[in-house]
Amino acid sequence: MRRTPKDAPTKIGDLFEVYRKRLRAPQKSVITVAKEIIHDLLGVSLDAKVFSYSPHTRTLSIRASGMVKSEIALRKEEILAHLKGRLGEKSAPTTLL
Repeated sequence: MRRTPKDAPTKIGDLFEVYRKRLRAPQKSVITVAKEIIHDLLGVSLDAKVFSYSPHTRTLSIRASGMVKSEIALRKEEILAHLKGRLGEKSAPTTLL
């Protein structure tokens, strides 16, 4: 096993570790992923205009018809689990309205 000298160059991936820990997914990315997940799980395609996401409170709200909203409410936990899987624990919404 070789020892690395103190003056060895750092790996490129290590330089971005600080940003990886601090940054969250932007609003557009969360809306796009939520739209894809709802289409995959429910088979309903929604426009991006019906979604609104607040990154600070991590709340995703959907303005859709009553039937679609009730179906989303029934599968809320499953949708949130898929969002955590795709976006990561820190960037995923915690509340779905």
